[in-house]
Order: sequence, then C-alpha cells, then structure tokens
Amino acid sequence: MTLRESHIADNPEFPWLEAADVDGISTCLNALGWLESGERIVTCDKAGEGNMNLTLRVVTNLRSVILKQARPWVEKYDTIPAPWDRCLFEQRFYERVQVLPAVADHMPKLLAADGDAKLLLLEDLGEAADYTDLYADAALHEPEIAALAKYLSTLHAGTRSEPDPAFANREMRALNYEHIFVIPLATDNGLDVDAFEPGLSEMADKLRDDAEYMEWVRKMGDRYLADGPCLLHGDFFPGSWLYHDGGVKVIDPEFCFYGDPEFDLGVWLAHICLADQDESVFKELIGAYSGVFDSALTVRYAAVEIMRRLLGVAQLPIPVSDGTRSRLLEKSRHAMITGEIEVLWSFDSYSHLR
Repeated sequence: MTLRESHIADNPEFPWLEAADVDGISTCLNALGWLESGERIVTCDKAGEGNMNLTLRVVTNLRSVILKQARPWVEKYDTIPAPWDRCLFEQRFYERVQVLPAVADHMPKLLAADGDAKLLLLEDLGEAADYTDLYADAALHEPEIAALAKYLSTLHAGTRSEPDPAFANREMRALNYEHIFVIPLATDNGLDVDAFEPGLSEMADKLRDDAEYMEWVRKMGDRYLADGPCLLHGDFFPGSWLYHDGGVKVIDPEFCFYGDPEFDLGVWLAHICLADQDESVFKELIGAYSGVFDSALTVRYAAVEIMRRLLGVAQLPIPVSDGTRSRLLEKSRHAMITGEIEVLWSFDSYSHLR
C-alpha cells in the first residue's frame, strides 16, 4: 500500500479533494460555508504544478478562487511524507503580513482557512505563469528585482523581533533540512544525477570527500535549524513568483519560519546563479535589498542551495548539460569555502574538483 493509499484508508472521514470530484469539492465547500447562496461550481482543475500541496482552481457561476489542501505527503512526490498541518503556518503568514502592504500587495489574498480540512481559500490571480522560464533564456528585469527586493526587505524588517513560536514550523524545517543539507550529499540517496549530466556523480563524490566543504555544510545546516530574528518566506525562488499584470506576485510561504534573513536572500541569489543571469542582475539585487545582511552568511546559504538543486530531489527545469552542472558545483564549493559573494558571478576556475 502506498503512502497516499495508507493515509486515505486510515482517515476515511477526511475530505480528500481531487480535481475530478466536483461533487465532493462542492459538498466540502458548502459544509464550510465557503460557497454563497446560489453559488455552484462550474469547473475545477489543477492550478499549476504544485510541489507540496494539492492546488485547485475552482470556477463557480460567481467567481474563480484557488483551493489549496495540505496532505500528509508531498503532492509531487507522494512517497515523501510531509507535515499535515503546514497549512496553519501558511495561514499565519498571510495573516501576519496584512500589516505590511509592500508584502501583502504582492501576494494573493487569504479568503478563508480551515485547520481540520487542511484547506486554504485564496484569491485567484488568473492564469499566471511562474518565473521558471528564467532557467531557459528569460531575464529578470529591474522593476521585478526592485519589487522582489522590497518584498523581502519589508518582510524581514517588518517582523524583526524575538523569534515568534507561532512560526517555529519545526516539522517543515526538518523536512527541508534533510532535502537541502543531508540527502543531496548522502552516498546512498538513490539519485541518478548522471542522468542530468554525465559524470556528475563523480563531482558529487569529490564534494563528499572535501572535509572543509562538508564541515561548512554542517554549520549552515545547524544555523538553518536554529531560530533567527526575522520571519522568512522560506522558499524564495522563481517557482514561487508569478508573472502578473499588476507586477510580480509571490506565493507558497508554507516553509516560513523565524530565521536568518540571509537564508531568503541566499536562496534568491542561488537561483539567479542557476538561471545564468547577467552580473548586473546580481548587483541590482544586492543594491535593491535595503536590509542589513551578512555577506558571507548569504553566499554560503546560496552555495548550499545551488548544490542541493543540482544533486537533490528538487531538480529544476534545466536542460541536460555537458559540464555546466559540474562548473556550478565547483562555483558553489568555492563560494562556500571563501564566503565571497562575488564568486557567484565572477568565479571562472574549475580545477579543484576535476
């Protein structure tokens, strides 16, 4: 029996939603009081390729909304267990940032939430594509950089305080910790990275044999698990940004927690590197972020994010390559060891791991 089948069998009264089950969705929404009098569902389809959660676009005779349900597995990889109450932290994030217009205005509105059904009802931003085209040949432009930097700066500055236990999100952090800091560098992780680039497994082995590098990864993992001074989005990468007529929008804050602001900033920089953006984009990004940050800490978070996206489960839509991923691994290793942020756009020596 699969993880999905097991949970469904053990929880027969839970409203397990599926896109094709319009009647079941209608029954659930009516029971919650989320449909108005005379409102009926016309269509229901998946809204994008959600990784963590079931995300549906529900179109009624009156409106269109997004319905997001957390299940005790990762929706895209349903062999991986995941915290079932993660929707509670996402709900709290939406509620917390309402007093921060520069953040809230760049996110969908939270319309309703129910902890028992693990459901969020969100504003539908329309058929908006995410920014994963950056990994192909698209570019991030100055107005988008400015908006994203203002979002992060405001989020971090506006929540700076003693860590809020309501946002500890320990189980989600533990899940993310395994997939960022542990699984990609484990020798028995079962991942065939050579399918993405011939010889990449040899590069991974050389990283594992690099004691100094591995010690830095361990230190960064410890920092990630420790509480920090600011509320973070927790997964600030192009898959969490949407193109929109009203400007770039940010979604999916279920990995939020109180931690180092450098983690959000480092993840952003890592994906600018993975998307092979121009040097000017890095410099505009760093200049646009108005918060105080530790440059070495930021680049080390960026380094480990680059590594896990190349060697871990959460692969990016980057074409199969011949040497590109190996060069990026060497760049991330050098960034981790030196803590020099310029490495992300200027490093051009790939001798250490060869």
